[in-house]
Amino acid sequence: MTGPVPKPAQVPTESPWTRRSLADLLSEHGLSGAAETPFPNDGWSGAALTALERDGRRFILKRTSWSMDWIARSTRDHALREAVLAAAPVPYDPPLASAHLGAAADGTAAAILMPDLSAWLLHWDQGDGSSRAIDEEALDRVLRAMAAVHLLPWDQLTSTVGLDWPWCPIRERVQLLTRRSAERYRAGGLWVGERFLNGWAAFDRSAPAGAADLVASLAVDPQPLLDALARLPATGLHGDLKLANVALLPTGTAAIIDWQMAAMAPIALELGWFLVANVAQLPDPPDRTLERYRDALTAGGGDAVAGDWDAQRDLAMIIGLLLRGWRKGLDAEAGVTLPTGATAADDLAWWCAAAVEAAARRL
Repeated sequence: MTGPVPKPAQVPTESPWTRRSLADLLSEHGLSGAAETPFPNDGWSGAALTALERDGRRFILKRTSWSMDWIARSTRDHALREAVLAAAPVPYDPPLASAHLGAAADGTAAAILMPDLSAWLLHWDQGDGSSRAIDEEALDRVLRAMAAVHLLPWDQLTSTVGLDWPWCPIRERVQLLTRRSAERYRAGGLWVGERFLNGWAAFDRSAPAGAADLVASLAVDPQPLLDALARLPATGLHGDLKLANVALLPTGTAAIIDWQMAAMAPIALELGWFLVANVAQLPDPPDRTLERYRDALTAGGGDAVAGDWDAQRDLAMIIGLLLRGWRKGLDAEAGVTLPTGATAADDLAWWCAAAVEAAARRL
């Protein structure tokens, strides 16, 4: 992506959510006339959330559109893919549960109705600004849910929806948080641009030259990485699998929110992001977490999805550093200690070495 992303001429007309009105969706769930109140959240994309209550039940309404959401613009999300998923008949069987009740058009925005899952989401913030590792049982539940997502019959599902499924493009996903993209965000007045640029400056001060060169090169031209990914089997991914997006429900199932970057890609893309986005909560080092995920995938019959596991692992290392090296630089300079006992500086050094070694094998 090199320059401003063009805006679509009109609201999408072929997406399932455009076929019904918000009034009809709310009526279906007994929410006609229910008052909406602000719902504070720490999302970065620009989507707006409100809460609705009726008869002791609490719901969340998420509105998103091309104009309000910078991630939608940056990932060419003309159809507003999370709303497509919310309106589609996705077969969420245990250990998965749906986080969506439906989606509808509200003017030019997509409105996504969800139950309020706040009580069961794995919040990273403990209330005092600190974070802590989740326990082993919770991690295994999350990893089983992740594997179940990757094993859903995505090909069958996309063929029944009646449109070209609006998967997040892989090129835009791997470049979403790079320095080059951050410069564009800042030029467009987005506060996240400065945040990412400060992080990349910290990364450059702390990272070995080889790792800095690798990240800089792929930020400009990710084609070698895209070619390596193309040699692996692809499946449906959540695309933004942070622990804060997972609700572990009392039923024993897990519901996952924020499907905005759902992609059809090798699992390396999901795994790289999962490892780096959740580093402040994972109780195990990266390779141990990967093995636990692999056990869950294998138990579900996912050997075909895994393909060349060593290649998946290598590309996950490269993707993780490319997407989150900026935050690792900030944490290293802040002297953060991770739940594993490693310092953020040691963690950064490990990721840099792993990514450089992986690139020598795969790119």
